[in-house]
Amino acid sequence: MTADRFLWLLMRLDAIVVLCAVPCAMLPFAWMDAVHRDWLGLGPLHDSPLTRYMARSLSLVYAMHGAIVFAVTVRWARYRSLVPLLAWLHVALGCGILATDLDAGLPWWWAGFEGPGLVAFGFVKLFLYRRASRTEPSGGTC
Repeated sequence: MTADRFLWLLMRLDAIVVLCAVPCAMLPFAWMDAVHRDWLGLGPLHDSPLTRYMARSLSLVYAMHGAIVFAVTVRWARYRSLVPLLAWLHVALGCGILATDLDAGLPWWWAGFEGPGLVAFGFVKLFLYRRASRTEPSGGTC
């Protein structure tokens, strides 16, 4: 498998995973509370207009990001050049998420995997993009 093809697959996987946020924006608040309280062990989720707004709007922003990344993969030859920007945005987002997770007092496993995972994923994309750009002069044909 070429570096360009692997990069395309990672971008498509990224898009599909993040698009899973669409149904989360529609979840009943009681389900969100159950996940927060029972699955994550973080206690009851504060029920306020701001909490409801933030939970749903964050899911919608993730979904919008997923739609953009998916569009890049659909028109790969045309939009492949956006990969470095998207990768650096992943790195920046990961750093911001790590700071937010630490400030919020989230469990170590959450803070240790979410932000650093996004940073690592961004750097993997950058590595593959540079490698593919050196080895495949066509600029991508997926």
